[in-house]
Amino acid sequence: MTTTEPSPAVRALPPLRVARERFLAGRPVPDGVPEEVLAAWRRARFYGVPHDFGVPHGSRQSAADAPRPVESALLGAARPVLERIAPALGTGRSVLLLTDARLRVLWTYGNAPGLVPCPGLSEQEVGHNSAALALRSRRRAEVHGPEHFLDLWQDMSAVSVPVLAPKGGQALGTLTVASHLPGGRPPHPQAALAEAAAAAVEAELLARAGRPEQVLLDAYLRAARREDRAVAALDGRNRLISAAAERLATPEVLRALEHTALAARHTDAPPVAELPEGAGCGARIDPVRQEGVVVGIVAVLEPRAQDAPRPRPLPLPCLAGSSPPWRHAVERAAELVRSPEPVLLTGERGTGKTALARELLGPAGVQVVDAAEGGTLEGDLAEWAAASPLVLRHAERLTQPAVATLNSLLDTHSELRLLVTHTPGTAPGPCLQRLLDKLAARTVVLPPLRERTEDIRELLAALAPRPAPGRPPLTWTLDALRALEQHPWPGNVTELAHVVQALAEHRRIAGPVRRDELPDTVREGPAVRPLSPMEHAERATILETLHRHGGNKSRAAAALGIGRATLYRKLREYEG
Repeated sequence: MTTTEPSPAVRALPPLRVARERFLAGRPVPDGVPEEVLAAWRRARFYGVPHDFGVPHGSRQSAADAPRPVESALLGAARPVLERIAPALGTGRSVLLLTDARLRVLWTYGNAPGLVPCPGLSEQEVGHNSAALALRSRRRAEVHGPEHFLDLWQDMSAVSVPVLAPKGGQALGTLTVASHLPGGRPPHPQAALAEAAAAAVEAELLARAGRPEQVLLDAYLRAARREDRAVAALDGRNRLISAAAERLATPEVLRALEHTALAARHTDAPPVAELPEGAGCGARIDPVRQEGVVVGIVAVLEPRAQDAPRPRPLPLPCLAGSSPPWRHAVERAAELVRSPEPVLLTGERGTGKTALARELLGPAGVQVVDAAEGGTLEGDLAEWAAASPLVLRHAERLTQPAVATLNSLLDTHSELRLLVTHTPGTAPGPCLQRLLDKLAARTVVLPPLRERTEDIRELLAALAPRPAPGRPPLTWTLDALRALEQHPWPGNVTELAHVVQALAEHRRIAGPVRRDELPDTVREGPAVRPLSPMEHAERATILETLHRHGGNKSRAAAALGIGRATLYRKLREYEG
């Protein structure tokens, strides 16, 4: 958006504004643009976000006119808190927004010149913004002026804080304060207000959270008094499973019980579990009520006479995890792969795209082609027998002839057993973009590990190698688990696997893994702000050197070849 009176911050950031204009025009971007900002612009282009997104001129819409959101636990807890805080914003200068974990706007208050409300703040809809960054990094994030992708927000400044669940710590949504671009630099002048609002909402969530879970726990304990009884209590978010039920229930049975629990909470009909064919057991369902409202179910499982109880299969490393984001992605991929049409698995590096593709197609007769290994892939693709399943890895590394061959193949053969993996990054060329557009309706986005940290404990058990005879399996202290769950894992599951493998191979002491045994970057916790790849490497080197010299900063600075003052400055920048 062009203005006649640019704010002082706009005048202070002409290189970034010029860089954005050059990026939108397809021209080379000058040096000095932060890598994370440039990567965000590229993602917006990859997602097809129009930079001139917004309402037509002359049809300004106030925040109050936005569609009313569906009620949710987060909104119910947040609304009374935010209505008390909102008047502190002033009039006509700022907007306070609440989003859910999918970045859908649930609640807004206030207005600011040039700020047009949007139904959602995901990067796929509006490009780079502070709410998406805060949800991804799980800490306060700010985006100012020309760092945004949209024209409408070039004179806007926003600070966002994630709202975390009181138990489990998963991100439930974000709180954002958006205002006209201030004259100074970060921190945003209303950052403290955003932090206080998020903390107040989390406190209200904690006050409301315990009771339904306690009612479900009491019902489970009553039903599971006998140790040999197979009992499961579920509410769609939590599972309580006895040892006997763990042995009897397959993952398919547990998913069916979860669906039953969710249905029981939203309908008045008596809950009935529709277990999959061949489950080997039946289930008697009793609803759990709190003040007359169903909050979950207790299922008593009984083996069928014709079937012996089957042990629950161990999860494969690539499929370990029961968090909603991961479960949704796997189930969506399994549903799509049932029909003989191509499927695209996309996500950050290390999220398990290839492992999931192999698991979906099975071990028999699967051909794997890796674009990252080079070679004449166009010849391989042209000669590929469509009767055999194919996993095509690293589509972003395909050469132009190979992409053209694959597009031609899909144009003539729409029903192919083909799984393509793709890691978003640089802007795709026209041919690759055509391929991505063609597969858009059959695309599954695998969540990064930082968005499913509740899966880390399952992944640790699945990724740990089998211990040598006579040695106990790898276990972890609570402090070490907290450090693992707080780490942002830029390398995702692959990075976690390397950490587990190194500990299993090289540790020489017995007992659970302690926090001080973890790699420096994991042990010290995440940095206070998002770091570029170069900064990540520098921070890891500094922490490792400090650890090697027992925390002595003078010796560490000498070993690094920098002054002690420089070391202190870098530590302040990275660690706050």
